[in-house]
Amino acid sequence: MYAVVFDLDQETLNQLYHGNNSNNAYADIRRFLTARGFEWKQGRTYFGDPEIIDAVKCVTVIQKLSRKYDWFQPSVKDIRMLRIEENNDLMTAIADDEDED
Repeated sequence: MYAVVFDLDQETLNQLYHGNNSNNAYADIRRFLTARGFEWKQGRTYFGDPEIIDAVKCVTVIQKLSRKYDWFQPSVKDIRMLRIEENNDLMTAIADDEDED
């Protein structure tokens, strides 16, 4: 499974985003990525559907995102594609367990 994580420079985004609230940029990104086989996990992290998203598709989707939104590329401070071999939910590891101290 592949994931995309990114960080945007807020000052640059505030200057370049076309709308009146640059926080809407994150909603634009989410709509774009989820329509193309990614699932929003948290913050700026999106997991690709392993049935749809391979490494090449991951790259091409991000390239299309950058072409669609002229504010995206100049605002990006960091963007990475990650290959995830296991996806384990750790909520049970931090659950309150009365049997253990």
